[in-house]
Amino acid sequence: MMTLDGIMVYPVKSLRGIPRERARITGGRLEGDREWLVADREGRFMHQRDYPQMATLRAEPGSGGITIEAPGRSRLEVQRPAGGVAIEYLRLWRRLAPVRPAGPDADDWITAALGVPARLLAFAADAQPLEAPSWEMDASLQDATPFHLTSRDSLDDLNRRMGAPLPMNRFRPNLVVRGAPPYQEDDWRRIRIGEARFRWIKPCTRCKMTMTDQETGERPSLEPLRTLATYRRLGPEVTFGHYLAAETPSALLHVGQEVSVLAALSKTDPALS
Repeated sequence: MMTLDGIMVYPVKSLRGIPRERARITGGRLEGDREWLVADREGRFMHQRDYPQMATLRAEPGSGGITIEAPGRSRLEVQRPAGGVAIEYLRLWRRLAPVRPAGPDADDWITAALGVPARLLAFAADAQPLEAPSWEMDASLQDATPFHLTSRDSLDDLNRRMGAPLPMNRFRPNLVVRGAPPYQEDDWRRIRIGEARFRWIKPCTRCKMTMTDQETGERPSLEPLRTLATYRRLGPEVTFGHYLAAETPSALLHVGQEVSVLAALSKTDPALS
């Protein structure tokens, strides 16, 4: 039997993830996942591809706000900006995401913690994104869709191919499943987890962020990209995991729930070889 093996949320985009035993889907996305982000002073969102030190910061949602911790610093506690604070639109790849600034004190703290000029902003859930593909309309501040799924069995296979195993947090998934043959998730087009249904959107192509140790912010080697490039190519890129969208707008997920495949391809896409 396939089961949900792990749930991860990332309260601030590109900061360290937080494991959860249970999480609620509301409005087609996970509560507390990527509802804040960090941007540079020119209005570009910041991420671990360019700022691997972001992995050393940890955020935890609280009542009406968020708490962020960084090594050697007192914690930052900040309330979600009120509805009267002006909305800004920040480019997130294909779409313009609505955000509100957290304020100068939060900006000063995050600047000192990262060592580069930065701003902290919160997702404005009361505004619609602009220029968004249909599958991104429910996203908060994720790169693409609200759900990124990986397989524990596929990671086990990848780790057998590498000299040293890596943890799943290198891939920063939201949902981790266990109990299927490695890479069988490539074929899934619709799945159910508990009472929640999801549809496949596209494979997740991987970048140098996967090389970042999520505890230290360091990049000790070229893995896992070097090994993935030997057998998981999709054109010029490599893949591991898949983007999903929720067909169930509201549901409770918890570790241990049964996962079932509702629709699948008859065989693996030949482009993945």
